[in-house]
Amino acid sequence: MSKPHALPTMEYRDFSHRIHDRAAAHQRVIKAQLELTYRCNLHCLHCYTDPYNSKDWFPRELGLTEIIRLLDEMAELGIVWLNLTGGEIFQHQHFWDIYDHAYRRGFLLQLYTNGTLFTKGMIERLRHTPPFTIDISCHSVDEESFDWFTQVHGSYRAFLRGLDLLQHAGLPFTFKTKAMNWNKKEMPAIKKFVESFGQPFGFTTSLSPRLNGDLSSLSYRLAPEDVVALQRDDHSASTEEELCSAAIADLLQPPTDRLYRCGCGTNTIHINAWGELGTCTLQYERRVSLRNHSLREAIDSLFNQVRAMRYQSGSPCRTCEVHPFCDKAPSDARWECHDAEAPIPYDCDVALARAQSALHQTLIHPLRKTDKEAVASHD
Repeated sequence: MSKPHALPTMEYRDFSHRIHDRAAAHQRVIKAQLELTYRCNLHCLHCYTDPYNSKDWFPRELGLTEIIRLLDEMAELGIVWLNLTGGEIFQHQHFWDIYDHAYRRGFLLQLYTNGTLFTKGMIERLRHTPPFTIDISCHSVDEESFDWFTQVHGSYRAFLRGLDLLQHAGLPFTFKTKAMNWNKKEMPAIKKFVESFGQPFGFTTSLSPRLNGDLSSLSYRLAPEDVVALQRDDHSASTEEELCSAAIADLLQPPTDRLYRCGCGTNTIHINAWGELGTCTLQYERRVSLRNHSLREAIDSLFNQVRAMRYQSGSPCRTCEVHPFCDKAPSDARWECHDAEAPIPYDCDVALARAQSALHQTLIHPLRKTDKEAVASHD
């Protein structure tokens, strides 16, 4: 009797590169983010979905049958990575039905959670059918600050209990940190906390308006000089270097007047809790209802629309030379400035600070440069 042959294996990095290369060559979608619900047990002050964390909005969310259909359509399209997010995913009444079905369909599952709702029973279920990774928000390691930010007393202690359960179960998890003006001095402490779990520390800084247009979340933005200063620190040097290298490479590319200069409309989709398809989490200039269209039809239609969107006005963004360093999203501009093509002054300030730090030279502010050009044209 012949011995069974072992299945060939490869490093995850090599696997990921191969899948991404094939997706680029064949223009295939390989990643999906699915918002299961806007329900959440916390009310974090920066959260863009929290306005819909109310019983008045819950009936509008997709039902279990609709979600199962979408999971099947994703599998048929060859989507590999599936991110289940919210709201708080464990607040969905059918979470385990959804999770088990997605697991059986073979997705590499990434769970976004605040980590406060884990129980021994939940951890045991995840141990038997483990996700690819669990991402947990960690914006503070101070109990008073944590509870203030989530607006729920006892949330920090629940967060620590959840982490303890995860760690003892050996489940894969990572941390997500948003650096803001209220927690910037905590970054060294958060870094130490994250690394105590054997995890690399990293953070993001961009904040967006809430989905109903409320701009209160933007009051927690870091000052532009603080964004650059934090990214210069040792704990984020690699992140800053990668960002700057990519941005400098983009500067060498031919100029484009595309409204979306990022990866929107390439290999990733986002589906919100109401079943509306977008090309990323915060792309709301074009959405297609998956209650009325198949996923394949919606992707074809939406991607063509987003790729075709161009600046129609004389917006400074159209010819900005430091745009590779900019976090501006057109939907954010519409909410904040009432025009998707308009520059967001804060993002201009951050882009300038990043560009000057990366290029080691003083540059003209994108908006002031436009003003000078306007004056020159009238002379």
